Amino acid sequence: MEVDPGQETSDAVAQKDYPKLLMLAVLHMAQYFPATFTGVALPFIFRQEGLPLEMFWLLALPGIPRWLKWAMALVVDNYGSSRIGRRKSWIIPCTAVGAAAYAVLALIPPSLTAVQIIIGILLFKSFVMAAQDIAVDAYAAESMTDAERPIGTSLINFLGAIAAVFGSGAVAVVEIFGWAPTMLAASGLLIIAALPAIIRREPPPPEASRQREARGEKPNLLKALKRRDSYFIMPFLFLFGFGGTFFLTMFGPFWADKGLTLTEYGILAPIAGIAGGGLAAISTPWLIGRFGMRNTAIIGVAVLPIEAVIYSVFSLMPGLPALPILILTVSLLAFGTNLYTYAATISRFRWASKAQAGTDYALQSSIWNLGVWTAGSTAGLVAATVGWVFFFPIAAVVAAIGGIFYIVMFDRIERLVVEREREELVVVDSLIER
Repeated sequence: MEVDPGQETSDAVAQKDYPKLLMLAVLHMAQYFPATFTGVALPFIFRQEGLPLEMFWLLALPGIPRWLKWAMALVVDNYGSSRIGRRKSWIIPCTAVGAAAYAVLALIPPSLTAVQIIIGILLFKSFVMAAQDIAVDAYAAESMTDAERPIGTSLINFLGAIAAVFGSGAVAVVEIFGWAPTMLAASGLLIIAALPAIIRREPPPPEASRQREARGEKPNLLKALKRRDSYFIMPFLFLFGFGGTFFLTMFGPFWADKGLTLTEYGILAPIAGIAGGGLAAISTPWLIGRFGMRNTAIIGVAVLPIEAVIYSVFSLMPGLPALPILILTVSLLAFGTNLYTYAATISRFRWASKAQAGTDYALQSSIWNLGVWTAGSTAGLVAATVGWVFFFPIAAVVAAIGGIFYIVMFDRIERLVVEREREELVVVDSLIER
């Protein structure tokens, strides 16, 4: 039976491979640099260009491949060079193609006339980077132990927030250096951040995966769907993706409507993101060790109604508080809600099967991204219909539904996952004799 992440022994702490955890975090970080920039900058810029809120569903189209990863995972999980590394066989070429796609965007400044071309390039990029994402997530799910997972996942989330700082902060320098140099820099950062994982030797597959291969079994999507734990995990992941994105996708348009300049927004978004994410990265492992995963998530979910009230007040104000006050307020709110987000992300890595980590995590990620895409496609319509003052309470309720589901069902899911892991490690007698 695996050790609960919140009940680590001193020996387990001593055995943590921090260079490995840092490498995994930087590898995830590589996915965030240009993606965050385009995800943060384009909604803001297109809103300034006059794109109606009702048309923001266009910007959600590149998210479609993210919830089709289940169809790509069987290929990624089944094929790869053992000499290069099964996961690195996908990470290396996908990183190169993704960086090239971002570089092409440097030639096309965002405008209403170019929106279809930009979306088309981003859609192609998303297909390529979805395959990379499958390999990266499988790499992390396979290689992190239970004792390492709280700190490793917090590092992944924190360095993702740092990547978001570079990506979001690049919004502020667009006015200074221009669109093309900014996009080329973002493309280069994608490659640089992937280098540590490319250089480091990939570990062998986990024991459960080796036993599956010894039995001649292939990764099985239907098997993952039919497991009892999936009956609870999959609905939660849709709610998790939908609830988190429903608010965030309107973060930029809201501040644009409130009159922030591109530079002011480029300062607010990254600083608040890194401050809130950094505090959560430091606090979450400690809170999990002291209070457990579920109780840590309760703290984050409890912040959601407070966040709704504060943003509704902002929407009613004729002006806005000074930028330092905005940064402090948004940072504290991000810290609180991230406690729930970090706990749920740690659970996602734990819930993936070690026997077929790529397929399992990709299926989970596909359901999560379906929720993300659905939220991105509907949030603008809701905001345009009800107005900002009512939008934020709706967003808080939507996010809280997923959080309450996680809190209530946590123990049951954990028991089912432990039972499944025991079954995966059962060695058939005939295989031992063979």
